[in-house]
Amino acid sequence: MVDTCRTLGCEPVDLEDEFDRVGDLLVSLEERIRDELMPGPDLLRIADPLTHLLGSWSLERAREASWAAARALWALRGLPDIAGEFTERLDAAVGLAGRMLLTPLPD
Repeated sequence: MVDTCRTLGCEPVDLEDEFDRVGDLLVSLEERIRDELMPGPDLLRIADPLTHLLGSWSLERAREASWAAARALWALRGLPDIAGEFTERLDAAVGLAGRMLLTPLPD
């Protein structure tokens, strides 16, 4: 988002409608994919840990967090040391969430 705003010479708020449109598209795709991949009732017990993890994750909340992070990075663009540290911490948090979603099922 920050790179796009720099390239276009605009503020993040100027791109918020486009950001929301992409989010709406992703939510509809996520719902369709969940419906297709959701196991039948006989497999739910086996897949329960994965179902729980996926149910804890929300695309909408993730997009809200990414929007807030983009706005924070935009505000920090004149402070490269702080922006760099913020980016590193954000990267670590996103990595942790990704690893949690990739938790293997028990045998």
